[in-house]
Amino acid sequence: MSATHIEVGLLWQRARAVEQGLDPELTRQAYERIIALDPLQPAAWLKLSQLALLRGAYRDARASTLLAADATRQSRRWRALPYVAMQLLQFDERALVSGLIAGADWNDEAVLTQAAVLAQRLWLADDATQALALLDHAMRLLPAHHLLHFSRGEVLNQLGCLQDAEAEYLRCLALAPGYSHACLSLVRNQRSPLPGARVPMIRSARAAAGTPEDRAVLDYALFHELDAAGQAEEAWTALESGARLQRSLGRYDEAAEQAGLRALLESFDGMPPLQHGPVQGPGRAHVFVVGLPRSGTTLLERMFGNHPLVASAGELNVFSRSLSYEIDAFFEPPADAGIVLRALRCDWARVGARYATATAALHPGARYLLDKNPLNIHNAGFIARALPQARILCLSRNPMDACFSNLKELFAPGSYGYSYDQNELAANYARFEQLVACWRLQLPEHFHVVEYEALIDDPPRELARAMAFCGLDFDPAYVDIARNLSPVSTASSAQVREPLNRRGVHAWRTYGRQLQPLAARLRELDVRVD
Repeated sequence: MSATHIEVGLLWQRARAVEQGLDPELTRQAYERIIALDPLQPAAWLKLSQLALLRGAYRDARASTLLAADATRQSRRWRALPYVAMQLLQFDERALVSGLIAGADWNDEAVLTQAAVLAQRLWLADDATQALALLDHAMRLLPAHHLLHFSRGEVLNQLGCLQDAEAEYLRCLALAPGYSHACLSLVRNQRSPLPGARVPMIRSARAAAGTPEDRAVLDYALFHELDAAGQAEEAWTALESGARLQRSLGRYDEAAEQAGLRALLESFDGMPPLQHGPVQGPGRAHVFVVGLPRSGTTLLERMFGNHPLVASAGELNVFSRSLSYEIDAFFEPPADAGIVLRALRCDWARVGARYATATAALHPGARYLLDKNPLNIHNAGFIARALPQARILCLSRNPMDACFSNLKELFAPGSYGYSYDQNELAANYARFEQLVACWRLQLPEHFHVVEYEALIDDPPRELARAMAFCGLDFDPAYVDIARNLSPVSTASSAQVREPLNRRGVHAWRTYGRQLQPLAARLRELDVRVD
């Protein structure tokens, strides 16, 4: 071992000791000393990136993450690969994630033993094809492992291969009976041929679950299985338990969200409506599909994706990251008052140019890019300022159905924290209505509302209207979502592989008695409840 390696090792020990003292500046200096001695230390660059985020320096944080990726590639320290990839995803650097993992040595032990995690990073980067190739390679060389089968099931589900995905979930459970995430994915992937057949398996796993996280996941799995079997009372008991557990595991500050919304709306108050730029003409066009999660945004995206001039990019974070770079502060919608204040002073033309440049490779052969991130409902006013030619389509759904569809969905940790409590669900819906009212007033030429129920009842009429708003011609064939074979990375993956149906309309009524607190709170907030 060289003297440099020994010195770097000692510096790592000191850096970890300094970090325990919780002094960010001293910690930063400790990791900078490591980098000065050996610039190809990806873990040290990641530490510097995280410290930069803590002090609100977005550009420094992103630059350090890019250097971590470069250090990983040059040093071939593949053990750091999943951590670097996850940090890259935080900055929405999806192409870099794919390229970094593609360029790794797939025969290296560090890559093989982390293949399941790396595949997850790849499907989050919308590269399901490479994720499947990595898993297949690892499974040829490694002993059978439940996480490899689970990850393969998730990728196949994203690709729409639902039967094959089910087989992988079952293989996972054969190796690790009761693995909570496989249980949930199995029941969400496809209904059991015999209604309720999986209930004993899930209940057995729930009884043996060792952590609150696993118990919550299994509660949601049990709800979906019992709900599909028509056992509403037992299903609700499971859902209520899972939601209560999940709410206790996360942090959600309703007052902060309300304050952020107030600041955002006040920043547009009294302004004249924004004028749009021409949707036709030279250059590229951008369409944003927004709304509450589970409100039909994926359905509309699949229809638009059938148009030959439209490339659907899925749920991007690029706009928020473009704004983050311009204001030099990490921004994840909804905005707080501080972000709104910074945004008032930013150069919107540069935000728009950055977004257009970052997304250009996603639609090389199509004039229109469709960005379907529901959270961009909070960014609609910013989008109109940065991209005057953009069009924003907002899905609106019956409030009880919209809230119930959120309540029965187990979202990724840290996402949609309001969705596990009926009162918080109602307050969030009321804020959504305030946003929609504001954007309709301020952005009449940018913002178009699509009613979910109308889209289900008369899809040709509603889709034609939405496409005309975006400057696109319409063909009735675009309504057929079964034609669209592109991957789906959201919870709607199985649903959008089916023909259009009305199962989701008034679905809340099955649990009408249990949802009375939600209905009462919505009425208190002046939201109309049918």
